[in-house]
Amino acid sequence: MRDADRVCSRSLFRWDSRSVLLSLVLLWSGCAPPAATNKSDKSQSEQADQQAESRILRNLQNAMEGLRPEKLGIASGPEQAIAVLNEWAKGAKAEAEKRGEGWEPHRPHGLLKSLPKEWIEQVSLEQFVERDAMYLRDCLWASKATRFAAGDAEKDLDVVVNLFDYVVRNVVLIPPRSRQAPAGPFDVMVLGRGTAADRAWAFAELLRQRNVDSVILSPRRTADEAASDENFLVGVLFEKDILLFDPTLGLPLTADVADPKSALPRLPMSLRQAQRDPKLLEAIARESGDKFTLTAAMLEAPQVELICHSEQLSIRMKRLQQELTGDNSVVVSDSLEDSEDQPGLWSRVAKHPAAAWSADDVAIWPYPEIVRETTMRMTREQQKELLKLSHSLAAPVRVQRFLAKPDGRSFDLEFAKPERIMMKRRMEHVMGRWSDVIPGYLAAQLYDVDPPTAKGLHIVALDGKQKDDLSVVGATATQVLRGMLMQPEYAHVRKLHLLAGDDACFWLALCQFEQNRTQAAVDQCVVYANQHSSGGWVAANQSLMATALVKLKKLKPAIRALKEIDEDDPASGGHRVLMARWQRLLDAAE
Repeated sequence: MRDADRVCSRSLFRWDSRSVLLSLVLLWSGCAPPAATNKSDKSQSEQADQQAESRILRNLQNAMEGLRPEKLGIASGPEQAIAVLNEWAKGAKAEAEKRGEGWEPHRPHGLLKSLPKEWIEQVSLEQFVERDAMYLRDCLWASKATRFAAGDAEKDLDVVVNLFDYVVRNVVLIPPRSRQAPAGPFDVMVLGRGTAADRAWAFAELLRQRNVDSVILSPRRTADEAASDENFLVGVLFEKDILLFDPTLGLPLTADVADPKSALPRLPMSLRQAQRDPKLLEAIARESGDKFTLTAAMLEAPQVELICHSEQLSIRMKRLQQELTGDNSVVVSDSLEDSEDQPGLWSRVAKHPAAAWSADDVAIWPYPEIVRETTMRMTREQQKELLKLSHSLAAPVRVQRFLAKPDGRSFDLEFAKPERIMMKRRMEHVMGRWSDVIPGYLAAQLYDVDPPTAKGLHIVALDGKQKDDLSVVGATATQVLRGMLMQPEYAHVRKLHLLAGDDACFWLALCQFEQNRTQAAVDQCVVYANQHSSGGWVAANQSLMATALVKLKKLKPAIRALKEIDEDDPASGGHRVLMARWQRLLDAAE
């Protein structure tokens, strides 16, 4: 009120005395009350703005929570998460316009003009769509994985090498085109098997979360020539060098082939080194048994391709990126275009100090976009293949009821729905919760020995009315149940549990290795080799055992472990390079 008095008093000097009375009436009745009203209106407006901002933020948090890898597809569906994300976008846009900060229109980079029109449509799309859910889930996985997959590395170079080793160790190599069902980085990690292209893509996504760029390098080809499925490298744009990694060999290419400085390759060769000294790549080719076929001449003017797809380049992800800060920080956008404060992906690659290419040579690697697009329109055959690949993750299938047969002496078995506990454990594994999943993996190895039963297990009489609870399944009943499951009509259940046990036994060894329990990893690999000599992870198990033995400085047993792997294994080239390396170290020590 004192402020109102001062304002009114200053105004009085502008009028003559005849106006004083009228002025006082007007000022006291019209000056002070509006101030209170304005203050009230302002307070209500601010409160409404705060509520709107809170609602927008809550929508964003709820959407990202539903997209977490361990929830999406299990506790939440993509449609719901995308709907909430679009609600966030709608609210955020309205608030921006209210502040006079309208969202800028999208102007696609010129590089996109060389791609199908579907690319530009996806990149320019402002609304989030269902395929974005899988992409954001992959980003959330990669953001977390880049922390634990880096291990205890402190130097940036060690981080890059550790991320590559992690991907190779956890994605067992399969031949190109041997899998028709599409799978993005997180799905590949869950399945545990993938092509060289899958490895390259997963590695690139981990690097992106560390703000490290990478490209696909391959021999230059004509416009109508198809890209090779194996004859390529991942080039990591590291400081002023471009470091070379081979996802097919499963190794960083190193310059110390003739005189190794460490048992496991740790110093990747640069592109400049490969171009200047042809003998380096020739030595790798020779030691790989000619599985490695790239030459210095092929890399003199290589084909260079950006590892990206339409989601990463889109305007909607660019806007979302601005809100993902602090604890919610995750890289979801990597625009081609330059912004005011930093260069875009195209500029960073085209103008890199070690670039062995011109700006016009930079293209986009088509593989990620093909996978993303195919995922949304899978054929029935692809869906069947994906179910087959993830079949063991449905375990366990519990026995729910014993149904009396007409003969009065035997029973049929009725099963509950698949519980998919293995799927949950595997997702936890891929999210780095290694110690948490070990009990589940140990239990899964016993599914065939100790058939899982439901809590409400009971026996149903022939009339279907009398039901006797079987609260405790003793040793005798377990033996009988095991015998019943050997019958042909239950072969599908037993096969499921055998596959789950096979997976669990090998994945347990991986968990031990990731926790730096190296001797325990070796011991578990021995268990696998003894119990699953014809299992699905035989070669991968031997490779893991060899790596663990090398960490224990046991080079001779490591060489023997790799020698037991079939020569036709897709990863045999890398195995040969490692055995030659280890043999050189042994020879030098004698």
